Amino acid sequence: MKDLSSVDSAFTRELNKIIFANLANEHFGVNELAREIGMSRFSLNRKLHFIYHKTINQYIRESRLQRAMEMLQQESVTASEVAFKVGFSSPAYFSTCFSEYFGYPPGEAKKRALKSYEEHKEGLQSEHTVKKHDFLQFRKKSSKKKKKIRLFISIVFITVLFTIVFTYFFNSVIPETSNFNKDNHLKKQKKSIAVLPFINDSKDPENVYFINGVMEAILDNLSKIEDLEVRPRTSVELYRNNSTKTIPQIARELGVNYIIEGSGQKIGDQVRLTIQLIDAKSDNHLFSHQYSLTLKDIFNLQSEVAIKVADEIEAVITVGEKELIKKPPTTSVAAWEMYSRGLELHNIADIDNNIENNRQAIKYFERAIQLDSTYTEPYVQLGWIYNSFNQPDSAFIHANKALHFNDKNSDAYVLKGWLLAGNGLDKKAEEAFNLAILYNPNYAPAYALLGDMYYDRGDSYKTIKNKLKAIKLESNSIDKRKNLISLWDSFNNVGLYEEGQKYAEKLIALTGDSTYYYWSLLQSDYNLGKYKSVVNYAHKIYRVDSLNLGKLLGFHHSYFLGNTYVNLRDYKEAYRVLGKYATSMKLQGRKIEPYHYIGYIYLQNGRKEEAKFHFEGSIQDRLWWINQKKPMEVSPPNLGLAFIYAAISNKAKALEHLRVVNRCAPFLYTCAQITGFKISPMVDCIRNEPEYKEFLKNAETRYLEEHNKVEKLLRREGLLISSNK
Repeated sequence: MKDLSSVDSAFTRELNKIIFANLANEHFGVNELAREIGMSRFSLNRKLHFIYHKTINQYIRESRLQRAMEMLQQESVTASEVAFKVGFSSPAYFSTCFSEYFGYPPGEAKKRALKSYEEHKEGLQSEHTVKKHDFLQFRKKSSKKKKKIRLFISIVFITVLFTIVFTYFFNSVIPETSNFNKDNHLKKQKKSIAVLPFINDSKDPENVYFINGVMEAILDNLSKIEDLEVRPRTSVELYRNNSTKTIPQIARELGVNYIIEGSGQKIGDQVRLTIQLIDAKSDNHLFSHQYSLTLKDIFNLQSEVAIKVADEIEAVITVGEKELIKKPPTTSVAAWEMYSRGLELHNIADIDNNIENNRQAIKYFERAIQLDSTYTEPYVQLGWIYNSFNQPDSAFIHANKALHFNDKNSDAYVLKGWLLAGNGLDKKAEEAFNLAILYNPNYAPAYALLGDMYYDRGDSYKTIKNKLKAIKLESNSIDKRKNLISLWDSFNNVGLYEEGQKYAEKLIALTGDSTYYYWSLLQSDYNLGKYKSVVNYAHKIYRVDSLNLGKLLGFHHSYFLGNTYVNLRDYKEAYRVLGKYATSMKLQGRKIEPYHYIGYIYLQNGRKEEAKFHFEGSIQDRLWWINQKKPMEVSPPNLGLAFIYAAISNKAKALEHLRVVNRCAPFLYTCAQITGFKISPMVDCIRNEPEYKEFLKNAETRYLEEHNKVEKLLRREGLLISSNK
């Protein structure tokens, strides 16, 4: 660090005084420090960068950590106590930051300080003895040292000569290979970026809609570039009020190479914005620009910034992408302002589930359309709101209107795809989602929804591929959790259990909830027929979460326990677990739907009326499903009917429906189903029939083919964690 001038020293003392006065306040961050010191956020940032080559966040964080070190060394306190005293809300996060900064965990601070003191003390006591000894040895070593120096010089000379010759030969013979490897490396190195929430510098908090609108527009423009990976707003929103995390830390959490920060204000028609592009690894500013403009130039600025960022980090923009970025969203700045106000309310409504905010948002979106009837985005957002109000017809009308005015709007295609899928029009929905990805390659929800469609079809490869893409783009905890659950379930379905468990471990890291991991282990063992192990894991989950509040694919752990005891033929225990399940569902206000496994438990325990309710309800459900579907899609419900009739010992009816299954093209069954077909006592009365043996052989062959195909494809594309070790 360079020597400080008297002015810089005084400035630093004042800065530290303010930070230490607010040390325990976890919400004291960049904006608060800038306000207290009487400077703008960016002026303070520039000054700190000039003096210390640090951002404001870095300076605050390191000041907290240095004070933490003093406390740990000098006071009798635990690391957790210190964490809260220096403004960290999480002791675990404090420990991570401390270890990164000092190179060892906070628990070792006092021990290392004592060790250092003892070593220093011993050093002082032996210093005189060492000096005397050194003087006597010096004369003996002098002549030997001269010989070693001469030998060393000879070796260095030969090494340098060899290096020069080798370098010349290497460069002259294989420069093309070298360049090829370099280019190949650059191609593989994906450029990724996140646009952090912009800061509203205006004294009027209502103007936050404007600054968020600018940030959203820049992010949307960047998302249209296929050569860039762009994190969505839901991911970066977590850092809106960040006061402790540095840019490199945020970048690591989001998995990006670059970060954009911005701030600004609007006063009347005048706009002032400051935008910075930061190399996340080095925390260096690649550019920092201040813009002063009138409101009518705001669209040009939004496209200009996106293109400048892409150019700075050498991201390739196609002609088509540049046209999309440069095209203004509307001809009316006033309409854009109305839309931005509505979007702010709609985003808040999504987070808080506040219907009233959505009602207010509708008024702004409708006003935007009045000002420009060809403005696409308000139609899209109105569509989503009407969909949330359970008015799918109105939502569909608005989606079509949006696409009428802009047939390259990815938001409109996702809305339309969602509505089409809800009406069972899967092919058209798939087309809509793919068009959304075509015009916005960074649209995480489109990949996630495609993955859901393929999951319902039983196409594990496409499910996994799309869910992996969605997870990479989307770091928001709710959406990421849902996608991770689908992922490990898909891996389990095709028998890739080790891979599935790795994603269950990621769920623990994301949520801190071990039940997800136990669920993965439980399902793996359930699929393999290791039912005693299933019982063990189910009881572990039950101890942690006795109600299982529907957080995992709608399944209750008692469901697995009950089915497991059925397969173990322990019907008394199955009945006891079923009682717990019924009580749990009642406490949650949830209705138990007819299910043939439950009917079988009641039947085996002499509860004929309850059994009849579940069997008859299950039969009606499957008959309805068969009437709704094409012949090629009726295999699963017919198989269900075969199981139900076999369970009530109606062998003729069971075989009648099984023959329908055998006449259909082999259906893709999961590993759990294959195991159940082999073990379930419900099919005892038809187990030895030729039709059942034929069915089981076809099902197992089809499953093994799918398992091998999916594993081969994923491994070839490097999409398995085990492939990347």
